[in-house]
Amino acid sequence: MKAIILAGGHSKRFGSPKAFACIHGQTFYKRIINTLKKTNLFDDIIISTNRQLKNEFEYKHIMIDEEAHADKGPLSGIYTVMKYYNDEELFFVVSVDTPMITEEAISQLYQITISQRIEQQADIIAYSENGKAIPTIAFYSRGVISNIEEALNSNDYSLRHVYKNVITCFLDIKEVQPLKNWSKNINYQDDLNTLIHQIKD
Repeated sequence: MKAIILAGGHSKRFGSPKAFACIHGQTFYKRIINTLKKTNLFDDIIISTNRQLKNEFEYKHIMIDEEAHADKGPLSGIYTVMKYYNDEELFFVVSVDTPMITEEAISQLYQITISQRIEQQADIIAYSENGKAIPTIAFYSRGVISNIEEALNSNDYSLRHVYKNVITCFLDIKEVQPLKNWSKNINYQDDLNTLIHQIKD
């Protein structure tokens, strides 16, 4: 099973590439790689990024989006990796701006994924918060690749475009202990400053 770290955004709101922002001296992307490794679920971890950032990572498993779908958001990154690993059935996707994700959160979602794949033939199993999907912390089955390709060839590159056409299942973030911070999405420098302050407390 493959894990995909989505790190191809331009981070305009943050002001610099979020992948290289640090918490306690460790970059976001390295924190997430270490967490993914601790789960022992994945035989490969791929960073999906853009051409400009490719050589900035101290990591060998890097993929950039296909030229035809460059700059089309998270769907492009997921699609490119899925297409390359065409014998893989299940992919875990996490955004690089979720640096506090825990191995417990990943493992718990994986357990739900296994049961829902059997019981409901679910295509995407994701976390949700207050009834709203978090599509960048989710397991995706190979079966959605045609839906992703359709979205990429349309004028709607949103993950919602895909979600409405496949079988989905959601696990509320409140089901994961401890609750504090693990799913926090960092969009602005103030978000990071607040998170670091909360960790200290």
